[in-house]
This record gives sequence, structure tokens and C-alpha cells, in this order.
Amino acid sequence: MFLKLCKIYTKLIQKLSNKWWTIVFKVKYFPFVKIERGAFVQKDVKCIFFWINNKPLRIILKEKANIRSNTIIQGSGILEIGKNSFIGSYSVIGVNEKIIIGNNVMIAHNVSIRDTDHKFNRTDLPMIQQGISTAPVVIEDDVWIGHGAIITKGVKIGKGAIVAAGAVVTKDVPPYAVVGGVPAKIIKYRK
Repeated sequence: MFLKLCKIYTKLIQKLSNKWWTIVFKVKYFPFVKIERGAFVQKDVKCIFFWINNKPLRIILKEKANIRSNTIIQGSGILEIGKNSFIGSYSVIGVNEKIIIGNNVMIAHNVSIRDTDHKFNRTDLPMIQQGISTAPVVIEDDVWIGHGAIITKGVKIGKGAIVAAGAVVTKDVPPYAVVGGVPAKIIKYRK
């Protein structure tokens, strides 16, 4: 009985904590954040605004979406997280154009998703002065991205795909494909 009460108490405290930090996040980053019913943001999620071309960073969390603790979202684009999707702790999202994460997407801890690269073609100019190039990232519904994976600009990950832990995705992933490696290659397809 005591253990059951402890579990109930722990769940209640966690739920209240999530609600509190969601309110703090919403107030801190208002008007740049839209959070739908049931979505939440855990403690210590940070936003870093770049204001490139006078555009602010905008975040849309759909119903029951959540961002786990110590995640960093940076840039000046639009991040949309679909219903019932989550981003694991210590992940980094760099968005200067647009990143769309579909519904029921699982993103593990320490994942990096970026829609931006630095330009580096010219040797007569320091790389820091060459600017950036962007291309939207789309992660479709029911995708699972493993711990420590890196998703690069311009990539589309198809519905039901799995990205293995530590993979570096530089090209589109077909629906229901399982990819892994550096760079990520198709290992098999889900049945």
C-alpha cells in the first residue's frame, strides 16, 4: 500500500512540475511560443534567438507534445512539434528556416537536428563571414530517432522510419526504413 501511495505521489509531483515549467517557458518566451492543450516543457529548456533577417524563433507544440529537460532550441525559424511527440533531454534543435516534426515521433536524448550549415567554399574569406545556407527538415509521423543521432539540413525522414543511435542522416530516409551509420545508410525496412 505504501509503495502504491509513493508512486501516486511521485506521478502527481511530476505532473505539477511539468505544468509549472510549461507555464514558466510560455511566459518567458511569449509571444514566440504556442503550446496546445496537454503539451508540456520540462525544466531548463532554453531558447536562443538569432533574429536572422529580423525573423524571430517561433515554436509550436501540438497537443500532448513535450520537450524534455536541458534541450536547447536556437535560431530564427519555425519549429513545429506534432501531437504526442517528444524531444529527449539534452537535444539541440537549430532552426533558421523550418523544422517540422510529425505526430507520435520519439526523439531520444542528445539528438541534434539542424536545418542550417555554414558556407565554406571561399578560401579568401574567413568561414565565419561566409554566411549560412538553410533547407527545411521534415520528420514525418511515427518516426523513432535513436540516442545521439544527427539530422542535417534538407532531410526528410519518411513515415514509420527508424534512425539508429549515433547515425548521421545526410539524405532523405524512405518510409519504414531503418537507417544507421555515418553517413546513415538503409539497413532494412520494417514489415
